Amino acid sequence: MPPHLSHEEFFTSLADLLSKTSQKARGSVYLTQKPMLHGTDSGSTSQPAILIRASDGNTNAPNPKKDKVQKKSSPSTKVKLSTLVAPEELETFYARYAEVCKGGMTGLKKRDRKQKKAKKGAAGKAAKA
Repeated sequence: MPPHLSHEEFFTSLADLLSKTSQKARGSVYLTQKPMLHGTDSGSTSQPAILIRASDGNTNAPNPKKDKVQKKSSPSTKVKLSTLVAPEELETFYARYAEVCKGGMTGLKKRDRKQKKAKKGAAGKAAKA
């Protein structure tokens, strides 16, 4: 596994990943975070460092349903980004993290919920009759 990126490298790579994904017709970016417990006792009062990860979700595993489509185009490699944030740096990190994530979400389309509501309403009326 590659070493963790510095905060600046992580933010630059994350912004690039978000912009590439929003330019495509579709795609996903997975953001995860978890505490890094380095084998310390659970009774310790100090806060652990936080591991922040970002991935585009691409895998090279073949999908049997879309096997014919994937043979035509070459599979892309999975993008994996990660950084460690110390407890004392969390506040400033999350402020910048929120800015980068909001900036990357400008290309998203709002969900059309009217169609779902219309389908639910029609199904509910038919069941009552």
